Amino acid sequence: MSTDPSIQAGARQIVRHCLGLDPGQDLIIFVDETTLETGVTIAEAAVRLGVPHTLIFVPVSIQRRIPHEIDLSLLTQGAARQARAILSCVNAQPECLSFRERLLESQWSARTRIGHMPGATLEVLQLASVDLERLVADCQCVECAMARGEKLELTSFTPDGVPHRLTADIGGWERLPVASDGVIHDGVWGNVPSGETYIAPIEGTAQGSVSITGSIPGRVLPPGEAFVLHFKRGRMVRIEPERGAAVQWLEQTQIQKAKAKGDRHWSNLAEIGVGLNPGVAQLSGNMLFDEKAAGTAHIALGSNSFMGGRVRSAIHCDLVVHRPVLAIDGKTILDHGRLRFVPAEWREDWTRVTLHNSPLSGAGAVARSGVQARRSDDGRLQRVLRPASGRVSGCFVGDDETAQFAAMLYELLPDEGDWLPIEELAGYAGLPPDVVRRTLHVMSGYELIRVR
Repeated sequence: MSTDPSIQAGARQIVRHCLGLDPGQDLIIFVDETTLETGVTIAEAAVRLGVPHTLIFVPVSIQRRIPHEIDLSLLTQGAARQARAILSCVNAQPECLSFRERLLESQWSARTRIGHMPGATLEVLQLASVDLERLVADCQCVECAMARGEKLELTSFTPDGVPHRLTADIGGWERLPVASDGVIHDGVWGNVPSGETYIAPIEGTAQGSVSITGSIPGRVLPPGEAFVLHFKRGRMVRIEPERGAAVQWLEQTQIQKAKAKGDRHWSNLAEIGVGLNPGVAQLSGNMLFDEKAAGTAHIALGSNSFMGGRVRSAIHCDLVVHRPVLAIDGKTILDHGRLRFVPAEWREDWTRVTLHNSPLSGAGAVARSGVQARRSDDGRLQRVLRPASGRVSGCFVGDDETAQFAAMLYELLPDEGDWLPIEELAGYAGLPPDVVRRTLHVMSGYELIRVR
């Protein structure tokens, strides 16, 4: 086991905070010959935290055969169902993807937390040794803008400073983002360590170009290997320059393999995301970590069905951009790689709400809409976001005080969606009717209520 303090701290953070395990709660760690040292380091951290653990060794050769020739053993499946958390700490080879997918498909309980660490090394554990509270907050900021916004514009730059702009529709609640902050909740899976927020743009809407200056799968790009992708109606239609070491690498390792399988959807713009983890000090060519580097954005070609999109492809090819500018609905979110989220632009203050032309100005009754919401530990209301199976996060309803008022009002509304007069609701809440109507106006913007 490594004695590096930052590696040990990262291992403890994964067990205690990313997986949220308390003493006495069982952890299963899947490892193979490429990740054994990393898995043992995490297991040692579990011991120090009083978390019982089991290491299950699955050789790469066996992973490659699942599910084509063999499947997970009954013992493995039974252990997965009993565990409080599962950590898949195995290699990142595409040929072993079926093994990781089968873990997700196993009959684990609704309370199981599943963390993925494909290609994990001891150095990767250092990425978890960050201010997790700050990282979660940053991921939620970008998530709020992506969930509420309708139009996204990504501006990237060539090494000599020429700008390229890519625009896409993101739906405004129609297409939900994923805040992958590395904190795994009950019944949810995610990558650990993490630190990104991403979304699958509406298919067929991407237009423009993007300069790839960071990394591609298996390769970090020096300035001389940067290239530009051009998009029309949601598809990549041209690469320039057509030749070059990085472009040839991309053709051979991604595009040609997809075409050989008859894949007609490999050129789909599948994803636009933002990296927010300051622990990723440099790019490595491992996209599971490069895409999380603070100061970067990334796009992906191919499949997006696992993140709420509609396209299935043989590839999901992430491509990283250095120091971009990202705007949503004309409001800057990233400024040359630096997070520039302005809370007042996205999180409403009930005191600033005007009811002129609002349905709440003359409404007599209100009811829940059926859109799921939850109360956070500190009493604020969140709209629950479920962009894909097994992925759950939440978007706070307004600023802190507004979200607290919204939680109070939401809990007073009947569960069955029955109508409640607004004057009665104000009386139950002990709040002036004007405060209630303004707060309800904010809640309606999150699609949580119906009014009449």
